[in-house]
Amino acid sequence: MVVMSCSSNLDDTFNSEVLVSSKLEKVYINTLNWGLTDDNQLSAISSNVDKLRKRSDTLGTVKGLEPFIYTFKTDTLSLYFDGEITYQVQDHFKTIHIKYIVLNKKEYRELRTKAYNNEEGYHSVPKRPTQVGLPADMPKPPSN
Repeated sequence: MVVMSCSSNLDDTFNSEVLVSSKLEKVYINTLNWGLTDDNQLSAISSNVDKLRKRSDTLGTVKGLEPFIYTFKTDTLSLYFDGEITYQVQDHFKTIHIKYIVLNKKEYRELRTKAYNNEEGYHSVPKRPTQVGLPADMPKPPSN
């Protein structure tokens, strides 16, 4: 006899990336992931660091993994989309300008490679770590 169960006690994974303008205004790119492998995702761009901290806070969000790629340069947040704009920022900012850029599949695929590696200021959502390394306390492999 095999008994299987699902637990709803898995914690959600909240990520927040803060971007700061030259006038010190802050914008947050927040994501909330859940599920056994965190393969469900909501994302929001907000002036509120706590936006999306709870799954019930979904107004003005976009659902899906990697909904856009972004860059932040000279107080401009540029959002890049694959084929169509699928998200509009609800908040208004005094010093931060938001640009929406639609790319074709080939352009988006090329940009995604840069975003995965955080190259040239491009980032995926949520932002990937710049360096994937092994934990400091991980034993070294045996030498031959």
